[in-house]
Amino acid sequence: MRLHLATLVEDFKRHGDQTAIVSRHGLRKEICSYAQLANLAGRFAAELAARGIVKGDRVLLWGENGKEWVAAFFGCVMRGVIPVPIDLAGSDAFAHRVAEEVAPKLITGSREQMRSFDAALIFDEFSALPAQPIAAIDDLSDADPVQIVFTSGTTGDPKGIVLTHGNVLASFEPIEKASQPYLRYERLIHPLRILHTLPLSHVFGQFMGLWCPALLAAEVHFSEQLEPSRVTDLVLRERISVLIAVPRVLHLLRAHLLGRFPALAAKLDASAELSIWKRWWRFRRVHGALGWKFWAVISGGATLPADLETFWSRLGFALIQGYGMTETAALVTLNHPFHIAPGTIGKALPGREVKIAGDGEILVRG
Repeated sequence: MRLHLATLVEDFKRHGDQTAIVSRHGLRKEICSYAQLANLAGRFAAELAARGIVKGDRVLLWGENGKEWVAAFFGCVMRGVIPVPIDLAGSDAFAHRVAEEVAPKLITGSREQMRSFDAALIFDEFSALPAQPIAAIDDLSDADPVQIVFTSGTTGDPKGIVLTHGNVLASFEPIEKASQPYLRYERLIHPLRILHTLPLSHVFGQFMGLWCPALLAAEVHFSEQLEPSRVTDLVLRERISVLIAVPRVLHLLRAHLLGRFPALAAKLDASAELSIWKRWWRFRRVHGALGWKFWAVISGGATLPADLETFWSRLGFALIQGYGMTETAALVTLNHPFHIAPGTIGKALPGREVKIAGDGEILVRG
């Protein structure tokens, strides 16, 4: 049982030279191993210590997904410092409003986002961090805040949600436990490669980009390009196994595939009763276009229309969806990857009670 999330950095060290993060900036591809990621997180932690930033202080984090973002986040976690992530698409005005509210001791992020802040630490400057990494502090507990996430839900101005280590672990540990029996089979297809298209500033994006990959020493491929033809080319070229995306991206990819394979729609209508293996064979040209290693889509962040779920499932791909809120540290329910119930958002995770109110509102307690 994990006492806090800084223990994941020890997992990074254990995974060593295996690839952790692959980022793309234009034509440039950058690869970071798990050992390098652990080292960079420790060096960022050393920078915090050198600046006198201590447990309970806040750090504003606003930038592109990549090794620097992940290292800054875990560097904060290791020192008990509270990162406050901001969506990359957020405005300068919003970022400054958050800064006024949380009074950060340090602001760090990508060069473009840091232009309106004075004395910010830019991701490009991480090469100048202290050479010697330091370890996590000793007095971390599951009751300590791990981050403040600003979310508006569906109405009103965004409000800061304080999440503790325990809040996140309540969702993470059931997944970690459930994954154990499958680790022996994962070795046959290792490494699992994840194409991650969500902001790391969102809790769903964090689950798929920060917490879960370390369980399998998976590769996380970050991409700024969401144009369908580029996404499919990337999935094929990098031998991606799993795509993490919101329904809007899956809708665009569907339109792209229907245009690329004109007879696909008719074949899908005639395939409703086929087994998964027969579907896979019938749509082998589509699977070939996406690469033989690609097998699953994880959807979240918005309601998945039934026709979109049907499209991906009938092609023979596993479409996994769940339900959660920032206030519940994301996951409330989740479909099991190998026991998917079509048309549902899965079963409630352990420790949660879910009830449907008379007006249809979903009530959650845990």
